[in-house]
Amino acid sequence: MLTTITRLRVNQIRHNSTVSLSILNYNKNEITLKIGENPITFKNVFLRDSCKSSDSIDESTSQKLFTTAEGATNLSIIEQPQIEDGGEEPTLKVQWDNDGKKVNSTYPLSFLLKHSTAKNNRVGKFFDNDRIIWDKHELESNLSSINHNYKDFLNNEETFFKALHNLNRYGLCFINNIPIPELTEMNDSNTNQWPVANIARKFGYIKPTFYGSLFDVKNLKKQAKNIAYTNTFLPLHMDLLYYESPPGLQMLHAIQNSTLGGENIFCDSFLAAEYVRQKDPKAYEALTKIPITYHYDNNNEYYYYKRPLVIEDNSITNDKFPKIHAINYSPPFQGPFEIGTVKETNTTEYEMFDDFIRGFKLFESAINDPQNQYELKLPEGTCVIFENRRTLHSRNEFNDSNGGDRWLMGTYVDGDSFRSKLRIGYRNFG
Repeated sequence: MLTTITRLRVNQIRHNSTVSLSILNYNKNEITLKIGENPITFKNVFLRDSCKSSDSIDESTSQKLFTTAEGATNLSIIEQPQIEDGGEEPTLKVQWDNDGKKVNSTYPLSFLLKHSTAKNNRVGKFFDNDRIIWDKHELESNLSSINHNYKDFLNNEETFFKALHNLNRYGLCFINNIPIPELTEMNDSNTNQWPVANIARKFGYIKPTFYGSLFDVKNLKKQAKNIAYTNTFLPLHMDLLYYESPPGLQMLHAIQNSTLGGENIFCDSFLAAEYVRQKDPKAYEALTKIPITYHYDNNNEYYYYKRPLVIEDNSITNDKFPKIHAINYSPPFQGPFEIGTVKETNTTEYEMFDDFIRGFKLFESAINDPQNQYELKLPEGTCVIFENRRTLHSRNEFNDSNGGDRWLMGTYVDGDSFRSKLRIGYRNFG
């Protein structure tokens, strides 16, 4: 039986073999091809830079053996490029003179098609068409698809891919039926023995922070260094936005959760940003321009970074999904604004700040609407995984007057690890 990736490759070759490829013209700067019925022009420097010949790419590491600047130096075509049409798919062949060095390059039709449009360039890297924005109704209608069994998640690659798929789709999933840990206290020597560490390492590696590789969230810590370590209501937010590279995923495993209150709340920030864009485009634009200050100045640590509320990605190809790369929203760790608040010589940001505040209010009204929130009391033995730059999380106030205990263990994983596993998963399972 063919694997999914093999079937996709066979179908691609069959498709490409029916698409004609010919050379319309070429000169010292570019080559214009006719692919099917469409003329497409490529820069010569791009083609040379993309060469995969043995003297351009190391066979064992797949790493380039030359720089882009070197490839562009004294570059010319020695003789007329050719189309070879006898293999699996038509192939462009070019012989270069690159600063006195002869290089023979081949470019299969599949490569030329992949790099012919921005949309094609995203195929296999980002999976736009599988992503949707959600509100309370949408998520609750699909709860069965975002819940996975712990042992299957760890041991069954298809279950693991389903979890990856749902994280990409909703920015949220749950891992259930986690055995009660035999350990009673987390320390540096037993980090790798905790279930949440097992879940995180499935993605590749744990992202350590000044909270540690893993962190405990218990009933009430005296002199807490984070509001999450108290029993106070925790508003919707994202973690570690004062880092240059905030974590892409956060995981919270409920080991004990029998206190009164303490329900977890989740919200799709992309939905809220899209609401602002549609309702007040000028205010939305300000949310992409005015940076917000985030800082952590406590416990002999001082972290600081500025970033706008909305970071766009206009290359996203799903017309029903916002063209957003990430959201930055974390009121508990906000510092004073530094741009747009004082009227100086350049008044652009100063004038835009009013639009920004209007957009900020609209954004908060959307995320605080109960119809846009999913609330649950995380069951003991369940771990939630969510995209830290998309899914806002919150927690209701709680107390242990009923004699209950609350112990959640958390950790972080870089978004790069998640997306790497997601791409491999799509290759293997489609």
